[in-house]
Amino acid sequence: MKKNRTKLWYLGYAACAVMLLLIAFAGLPKSADVGLACAFGAVFGVSYVQLWYDRQAKKDESFEIELTDERNVQIKYRAGYLVCGVDMFLFGLATVVFIILDYTLPAIITGVMLALQPAILIGASSIIGKKI
Repeated sequence: MKKNRTKLWYLGYAACAVMLLLIAFAGLPKSADVGLACAFGAVFGVSYVQLWYDRQAKKDESFEIELTDERNVQIKYRAGYLVCGVDMFLFGLATVVFIILDYTLPAIITGVMLALQPAILIGASSIIGKKI
């Protein structure tokens, strides 16, 4: 089963190559090229990380144990909370800057993202809490 999953991530690289070829040679509208570029970044990132993880797990038998070590889990959680706070500060700062510069639409977008972030955090925490 693990081999099939690994092959799936290599298909991600193939899909990325197809996307790059479409961007370069298909002559699609600019908005389609932007969408393909975003999809390329997402698929490439996920494929790379999953393949790297599989290689690390095969190469080092203690890798899985270290990932689930209680101290390392606490470090990840605390770093996640810190990053969430920094993100909220940066979204708030961007919203204020957009308001000062009289950019209404970007201010609304960043303000909505700022307002949704705590709701997403609470929702995700309750879903994960129910699964554990």
